[in-house]
Amino acid sequence: MTVWCRIWCARPIRALRHWLRMWLLACSLVCLSALAAERLAQAPIVLSDRHQPIDVWPAVSVLYDERGQWTLDEVRTRLPQRERPMVPAANFGERRGAVWLVWEIELRSSALGTWLLDVGNPQLDLVDLQVLHDGRPLPEAAQRAGDARPLSWRALPTRTHVLPLDLAPGRYTLVLRVASEGTVIAPIRFVTPDVYHQGEDRVQLVQGISTGVMLCLLLYSLTQWFSLRDALFLYYGLSVFGIGLYLFSYNGLGLQHLWGEHVWVSAVLSPACVLLSALGAFLFIDRVLDIRGLSPLMSRVMHAGAWAAAVSVALLLTDVIGYRSAQQMAKLMGQLPMFLALPFAWMRWRQGDRAAAYVFVGWALYAVGGVTMARLVNGQVPATVYTMHALQVGSLVEMVLWLLVMGMRVEQLRGAAERATRDSDRLRQLADTDALTGLLNRRGLHGAVLPLLARAHPDRQVALYLIDLDGFKQINDRLGHDAGDAVLVEAGVRLRRQVRETDLAARTGGDEFVVLVSDLPDDAAARRIGTALQQALVAPMLLRAGPCVVGATIGYALSPVDGWDVVELMRRADQAMYLGKQAGKGQVRRLAPA
Repeated sequence: MTVWCRIWCARPIRALRHWLRMWLLACSLVCLSALAAERLAQAPIVLSDRHQPIDVWPAVSVLYDERGQWTLDEVRTRLPQRERPMVPAANFGERRGAVWLVWEIELRSSALGTWLLDVGNPQLDLVDLQVLHDGRPLPEAAQRAGDARPLSWRALPTRTHVLPLDLAPGRYTLVLRVASEGTVIAPIRFVTPDVYHQGEDRVQLVQGISTGVMLCLLLYSLTQWFSLRDALFLYYGLSVFGIGLYLFSYNGLGLQHLWGEHVWVSAVLSPACVLLSALGAFLFIDRVLDIRGLSPLMSRVMHAGAWAAAVSVALLLTDVIGYRSAQQMAKLMGQLPMFLALPFAWMRWRQGDRAAAYVFVGWALYAVGGVTMARLVNGQVPATVYTMHALQVGSLVEMVLWLLVMGMRVEQLRGAAERATRDSDRLRQLADTDALTGLLNRRGLHGAVLPLLARAHPDRQVALYLIDLDGFKQINDRLGHDAGDAVLVEAGVRLRRQVRETDLAARTGGDEFVVLVSDLPDDAAARRIGTALQQALVAPMLLRAGPCVVGATIGYALSPVDGWDVVELMRRADQAMYLGKQAGKGQVRRLAPA
């Protein structure tokens, strides 16, 4: 029993010893790695190959100037205190004061010529370079840049902060002071002029295409708003304008090409543009998802967010609030419309709204870019070409998908307009048409006769026939109103068959009909047509109650011979018909010309 206890107790002790040895080995490896990294950081950057860019970050050490007041002499005395930056690559996040980046280079004879130190973040306010040789500064190599200074202060008028260096072979210490009211992101590299310009040409091409897409989207939205008068397109245009101008400024194109000497623009433009984009997004999303129909309270919240963004822009432009406050507001407002409206987009999608599906996908892609940008601004991810342009890619994709939503909106408006036109035509037809016979009624006749009479000419006369059925009252009394209605319907069909599509036939009330025929050469032609109308009506009609025969008395007048006015023509035709009734009915008559 004692032996078994010893065996079982020895096993945990051996395991504990094994894990202690492994832990000590791991700690030793970590310490050795740290020492190797420290030595690597202190090793100089060797400039020997002029064909490839050289990343500076692995060799950088840092001094933090919390108040931003140190001089170069003070920094020289503190150089032994510099440390490795414990932050993601080239990203110090939001930091007050200044950051002094220090590294050493060794320039070989094989690499003589101009080198460019490219600080690849256009949004840095201050960029000051000092070069030390044997511990002493080289005044001729000192340079300064930054978007808080006019473009003319820079050695090269470039999009990013590019500092040219012409040094003799040897070893140098470079001290770079960077500061920003926003985020201190400082990706740094050495590159030759040829390699820099080749890469910059590609960047300018891509940024030009991106800016062109934004301009096209803006012009499209403004054109649609002007033609359709739908505020949805105006809200979309405002959002496109804000995010497009922000990206134009963020990538350094604005300072390089437009407002190079007006540093105030660079100081306020970025947060102002984000807030403008948020203003448009609040109103656009509220409108396109019809949030008011789902929750009037949330719709009011969206409008309140739009007002808050507008007020923030006004306060920023009037210097009531500073850059940092505006930037914090922009960080909040830039993402808020999406998160507030997300449940409503989901509900609309579940209801079968295709536009909401596109909005959802666009938000998902924009969220990836927005979250990446937020983490970059907060100093949580390295500054790479992907993280620094994630928001731009996400915004472009979102805007294009929103354009599809706009296309659906245009189709909806067009469909609604077509339905309204059809409904209007149907209502007009009902208002202008006799419900029993399908012919024009009195109102429809007066609306259609004017264009016909306007074309009347002595060689192309228009005849107006006023037709009254003979014996219709007796049919109504003997066979009933249903038979009378059937007679009226059949009379309308027969009259319509006797004239052309361009002529008019109407029932003006009771058993009274009016027919207008155009392009008649003379009275003889008009009388022949009147006779044909009468003969068509007097032919026997087969009704359910049995065969039926009615007669017709017709009075007519000619335009322009008897007058131009429809009232005058109706009066003369009515008098002629009355004379025909008095003369025994079944006649076709016209009053003698006055």
